[in-house]
Amino acid sequence: MKLDFTRLFSILILKSKLLLGVLFLTFSIPIISAKPEQILALRAIQSRSFNTNNQKKMIQAISSTLQDMGYIIIRTNDKIGFVTATHFSDDIIEMTVTTQPTKKAIIVRVSARVNNLPLGKNEVFYQTFFNQLSQATFLNANAIY
Repeated sequence: MKLDFTRLFSILILKSKLLLGVLFLTFSIPIISAKPEQILALRAIQSRSFNTNNQKKMIQAISSTLQDMGYIIIRTNDKIGFVTATHFSDDIIEMTVTTQPTKKAIIVRVSARVNNLPLGKNEVFYQTFFNQLSQATFLNANAIY
């Protein structure tokens, strides 16, 4: 009996695509099933407004704050307005910080993952970051080093 490797390969590809689809749907269900008020409450915890319109300096302050907290900066872009960083300890913590300029301020939003799972509604974690970022922006604005 002659094996048709092309057919065997295409069957394996199809099965792997189906498996990936099932995994995607399985792990995305909690996100899809979240209620709008839960999403808004989480966004409120993850976001703060800063009275500045200088996105480049805000990205620098975010990067400095993350480094002071022991994170390694992975990627940054001051034009788009984001910083990604990772902290390696007992757990692997990944943070993505985005900035959204408005007319009078910049809104900073943080999302975090611990061991590749969303951190969720951990108010103390986000408050700690924003307290340190507030101190860094104050020091930068007043040229206090």
